[in-house]
Amino acid sequence: MEEINNENLSFPISIPQDSIKINDAYEEVFLLFTEGRPLEWQHNRVVTQKENCVEVLIDDNISVNILQNQSLLSLRGTTGTVLWDSSIMLAKFMNNHRMWLKLSTEKTKILELGSGCGLTGISLVPLVKLVALTDQENVLPHLWKNVKRNFEKDNLNAIVTELLWGEEIDKDILQHHWDFVIASDCIYNEFIVNAFIKTLTKICLYRKNKKIQPTIAIIALELRSDTVHLEFLEKLNEFVLWRLPNSMYGKEFNRGYVIYVAWHKTYDNSF
Repeated sequence: MEEINNENLSFPISIPQDSIKINDAYEEVFLLFTEGRPLEWQHNRVVTQKENCVEVLIDDNISVNILQNQSLLSLRGTTGTVLWDSSIMLAKFMNNHRMWLKLSTEKTKILELGSGCGLTGISLVPLVKLVALTDQENVLPHLWKNVKRNFEKDNLNAIVTELLWGEEIDKDILQHHWDFVIASDCIYNEFIVNAFIKTLTKICLYRKNKKIQPTIAIIALELRSDTVHLEFLEKLNEFVLWRLPNSMYGKEFNRGYVIYVAWHKTYDNSF
């Protein structure tokens, strides 16, 4: 792994000096799962999934009201109707570092994969021009409820739509250039890794105008399984990948979590 050299890297956002570039997936997993996670670990320790409604304070000026639905968790492949720690971490990260990310209500467009309850995407609506919240069809009614619960405007700068990983992406999504594609806790078993990365790659490679800066991926994960994490990193080999320093995650998440910033290698020397 190498330390960043900002002088030799042209990038739409400046990568913090303490970030680590991931060159070796095995080394990264070894470091994370031996040093990055405390022994007395409790998964999903920040959220309370049993409450029907929770108010999540993102910062002093932004709070998001979220409905949860435990009953839908019984459906196969459905995990997005309750909150998970990484979604709170990513929401706070994006909001607390919005100046670093250069978020703009005039031009920034963000697409979220696996939006679930919608916490992160909803928290970003006041900060950017457009947010697309995407998930499986059976999650969308619950997701829409949470979007409408937090905003009263008719002309809301948010899209809620189905996006199935690994399958064709709707033309309504591809008509936009997305500055960021974000995801939290979307890598939790080995069977979804290929489909997730296929969709991530297509979005990050798609540019109508080559003069537009490439799409940047921001992926937040809880350290769950070393084998699944390793497969994810190995399959992400077409991307330049940086792990951001724990100091940027927030005090509740400084152990046991990671946030990666990535972009496709095709554009490594083009901006």
